Amino acid sequence: MKVIRKILSFLPTLLTALILALVVWVSAVTSSDPNEIVTYPKPIPLSILGLDPDLVISGDVVDTVTVTIRAPHSIQQELVSKPESIHAFVNLSGLEAGVHTLQPEVTIDIRPARVEKISPESITVTLENLLTREFSIDLQLTGSLPIGYEAGQPSLDVDTVLITGPESKVSQVVRVIATVDLNNVTTSISRAVELKPLDNRGVIVNGVSLNPTQVSVDVPVRQLGGYRNVFVKVVTTGQVAQGFYLTGISVNPPTITIYTTDPALAKNMPAYIETVPISLNGVRESFESVVALNLPEGIQVVGEQNVTVTVGIAAIQSSLQLVDVPIEAVNVTSGLKVTLTPDRVNLYLSGPLYLLEQLNVANIRVTVDLQGKTAGTYQLTPSVDLGYEDLELDSILPATIEVVLSR
Repeated sequence: MKVIRKILSFLPTLLTALILALVVWVSAVTSSDPNEIVTYPKPIPLSILGLDPDLVISGDVVDTVTVTIRAPHSIQQELVSKPESIHAFVNLSGLEAGVHTLQPEVTIDIRPARVEKISPESITVTLENLLTREFSIDLQLTGSLPIGYEAGQPSLDVDTVLITGPESKVSQVVRVIATVDLNNVTTSISRAVELKPLDNRGVIVNGVSLNPTQVSVDVPVRQLGGYRNVFVKVVTTGQVAQGFYLTGISVNPPTITIYTTDPALAKNMPAYIETVPISLNGVRESFESVVALNLPEGIQVVGEQNVTVTVGIAAIQSSLQLVDVPIEAVNVTSGLKVTLTPDRVNLYLSGPLYLLEQLNVANIRVTVDLQGKTAGTYQLTPSVDLGYEDLELDSILPATIEVVLSR
């Protein structure tokens, strides 16, 4: 008993020593790894938990939150490097259809850490009953086939579609359409077409899912008997002017539709129709012309009876060197004598061949303008007048000459 009493008499002292040691340890740890309160700038993704499979979230929902955490500096550093350790969620377990205000929750995998603040503090979630309805697919053919073609009975690989989504959205859908444009179609169609859910105003209803999202559509298209598509062959006569060449010939439209009361005639005729001849004799520039077609007997054109032919013509390009072209001094002050060194230059020209062939030294004027110049020595650049705008002066040698004015 005396031993027990003796031990008990030391117990307050032992407890005091233990508390002091704990305080010293906490103080030491805190001073070396102090607590910090940090608001993480990167939003935390917000997960939705516990949603009843017969319900669906309607409208927009906050999908991230900003979190402020109290933790030692070392933990904060670790959380920054491992943002996936912070989890944010709202729990919808047990909730029915309606509007609910919920508080997001945050858990942290790394300890010790405490959540000080979540922003926003609450979020609003609207739950609706999940509804699925079946609709027949309404195939709409828009546009018109070219003359001489007809479309057969179209077919779909599936006739119905399931629309799933919030009850308020699915209830807006009155029909589901698939649209195929027939404009300029001359062959049978087989393509995948997107399905569109529409309301009673013909506006697409968003926020619902379709199964399937598209349908395969086949539309047979055939050309009627007696009709045929042929290309236009441009017929020309003669040659363009000497020194020019043909850059190209195009026709619009490039193909036409013909018709005959005799289907065999249409089938056996060539795959083209010629234009009446277009003369190119002596032509020097591009032109455009409306031209008639040379139709075989019994054949007529469907639509416009003429075509537009565009003919491109350009000059053949070449180059020319002229040697010892004399230099002329102009605007010389009265009483001054002019000495040019050198008094002739070489010219290097380029341009249309037919102009170069007509060119000679007599056609060209090389001058130095001495307007206002007094007695003295000058280094001047000659001016060259070639007489034709389409000719280019590529080089003049020498590029400058010495001019001496004396009395």
